[in-house]
Amino acid sequence: MALADPSERQKSERRRQIIESAKAVFAEAGYHGASIHAIIERAQIARGTFYLYFESKAAVFDSILDEAMRELRGRIKRIDVETPNAVPPQQQLREQVIATLDYIVRDRALATLLLSAGHTPDAEAAERLDQFFGEVRALLERAMESGMEIGLLRKVDPQLAAAAMLGMFRGVVEQLTSQTHLPPIENVVAEVLMIALRGVLK
Repeated sequence: MALADPSERQKSERRRQIIESAKAVFAEAGYHGASIHAIIERAQIARGTFYLYFESKAAVFDSILDEAMRELRGRIKRIDVETPNAVPPQQQLREQVIATLDYIVRDRALATLLLSAGHTPDAEAAERLDQFFGEVRALLERAMESGMEIGLLRKVDPQLAAAAMLGMFRGVVEQLTSQTHLPPIENVVAEVLMIALRGVLK
């Protein structure tokens, strides 16, 4: 396998540096209070360098949410009941929830940013966050539908169940990010699944 071009790797690392700095600034100041100046100071780069990668504060905010959605899509998958020797569906579900929750709460800046939905005075940011959570609800709806198809879940209203699940997980993320030390994610997920799924599992 060919090694990555050093210049491309450097560009990727610089873009990552800007995104991580922006995420921290948005988490601390909120979208409305964040500025490009604060982002470039946090990243320790020149203003011109920022504009080589992003045209605006909105563009880097969008990139953060786009990346988060890609990560979530990679973790929330259709349960495999066709592959021989596949792990039991309940275990697959548990592993997916652990991976998803761990991804969000380990990145406290991202979790704080996502929890700002409904609280930001900036209409553009509020609309973008609403769009993000709309996509998450759609992911959960599809998961509910496939769960019913394979017989893992009883018949439910996918839209209502997805909205309820999302609301609960947002509450759990808020609780966890307010704590100084995270409890074992596996323990949290065991409790969450007991509360969330007893009403829909067969």
